[in-house]
Amino acid sequence: MNVKSIARAFIGLVSVIASAFAAAAPIDLQFWHPALGSVDVALQKHVDAFNASQSEYRVVPTAHGTYDETFNAMIAAYRSGKQPHLVTAIGQETLTLQLSGAVYPVQDLMVDFGQKVDWSRYIQPVVSYYKSKEGKLMSLPFSASTPILWYNKDAFSKAGLTRPPETWDEVGDYATKLRAAGYPCAYGSGWQQWVHVDNYAFMQDLPVATQRNGMDGLNAEFVYNRSIVKHIAQIQSWVKDGRYEYLGRQSSSAIPAFISGRCAMVTTSSANFGSVSRDAKFAYGAAMMPIEAGGKAAGPSLIGGGSIWVLKGHKPADYKGLSAFLAYLSSPDVQATWHKDTGYLPSTQDAYDKVKLSGYYNEFPAQEIAIKQLLRGTATKESVAVRLGSPIQYVAVIEEELEFVWSDKKTAQEAMDESVKRGNEILRRFQRQNAGAGSAK
Repeated sequence: MNVKSIARAFIGLVSVIASAFAAAAPIDLQFWHPALGSVDVALQKHVDAFNASQSEYRVVPTAHGTYDETFNAMIAAYRSGKQPHLVTAIGQETLTLQLSGAVYPVQDLMVDFGQKVDWSRYIQPVVSYYKSKEGKLMSLPFSASTPILWYNKDAFSKAGLTRPPETWDEVGDYATKLRAAGYPCAYGSGWQQWVHVDNYAFMQDLPVATQRNGMDGLNAEFVYNRSIVKHIAQIQSWVKDGRYEYLGRQSSSAIPAFISGRCAMVTTSSANFGSVSRDAKFAYGAAMMPIEAGGKAAGPSLIGGGSIWVLKGHKPADYKGLSAFLAYLSSPDVQATWHKDTGYLPSTQDAYDKVKLSGYYNEFPAQEIAIKQLLRGTATKESVAVRLGSPIQYVAVIEEELEFVWSDKKTAQEAMDESVKRGNEILRRFQRQNAGAGSAK
């Protein structure tokens, strides 16, 4: 063999080896999500299982702080052309993402890459939240939750209470008895705007904004019914006499206050099941959110949490892998395990049925409360979703105004009127910025 033949053989061998390595190297799929402690551990478990199930793709999850920090990091990355493939965004950002032109609707993705998904088997109050006005599913529901009432059964026994409160008036009465029984924080709440404004309205079929809560157009305006104002005024009276303790805007203080045994009742996310079941050193219970006495039958509550969005700007081969990963996350087995590990709601009826048939809810009845609350009654035009622009800004306004109420600097009416005024200014600015943008079809 001459030198040229040896060189050709060597080059051919190198080419074969390089091709083999190239074929063996999986395609990385970047998945950004908020940092949620034990939830991240549960997510990693499913990512690892998917990665181990095939060799073509490797999902790489990365935590980016809070929901807001994750969202802002994604925007910055997209503008620089370095966006991840997937991002978990809080539900309130649905309109912003829908109008951005930056997302690949998940329903289109699954069709385009041959993934058979029966969307009718999804729990409708969950999946409806993430649909466009035209009915197309824009993102994959995965980390859905809804507020419920968590209560300390030992504290209730000490106060002579035998069942959870069903109405807001009962919450006030119970708080009086719990205070008398020695509990300094009888009742508190996490996510106050989500609990005391949006969900209060949803369950009573009251609008929080015109245009079907923004679902039908960017020209929506905030409207706060007299019942909402009355509810905020009632909470204010409890703050004054010590029955209600303000525990912050989100849930970082509410759940620790409950788990420590200091607060006997809290209204906050159903997704706190993991922390409560693991860390509470007392008998605990969960109940549906209170409603107003003498009103119409309560309707479904509003979901919170996040969904998974697919971003544009990647290769077709990447999207094939993303469709496979999202199909995996949608399977009944994964959904059932995710629900049990995290407290987030199962997104599909099949997963719910699977968990129910296993007898799991007999042991952990608190886990089924949120699902029953979502499925009660019938959703109306006012109880599908809240689809408004610039949620970080307008929620901050409402939170600030509620704080003025709790600190007795404003009446409930003054604060909610100012919330409408300031909130509408934010909505008009968002409308101007998105003039000409249509909802994704």
